[in-house]
Amino acid sequence: MDKPLVTIKYKTANGSEICVEVSTPVKELLEQSTRQIQSQRRQDRRHLDYVDFIDGLTDTAMMNPQEDIADLVIRMESYQRLHAAINQLSDIQRRRLTLNFIDNLTHRQIAEIEGVDQAAIGRSIKRALNQLCKLLAE
Repeated sequence: MDKPLVTIKYKTANGSEICVEVSTPVKELLEQSTRQIQSQRRQDRRHLDYVDFIDGLTDTAMMNPQEDIADLVIRMESYQRLHAAINQLSDIQRRRLTLNFIDNLTHRQIAEIEGVDQAAIGRSIKRALNQLCKLLAE
């Protein structure tokens, strides 16, 4: 007996939608693969190499030669302090700040991804920002 087929919808890069019919085990395998890819992407964003970050600042400085070298050094030190402070946050706070400020997701979208209450996301991000302010003030 053939296993029943289920329809999976995918969005393409240009925004259109395609539908594919697959068996239930294939669907489960694809969903598991998608979760693993998303998890790896989140992990990659959390563990950005600081050297690449500094290289990016250096490239920016070269494209903006009118910036005084002293200003660049001060800015790089500020970014280094911010990076160190962010690394002192919990994994959850770091992830939520990244999703909110880097990926530009709303509190509601983050809550849907994590399966928690939207207000909890707001409180978590607010606590993380307060903690960052304290760490940077030291």
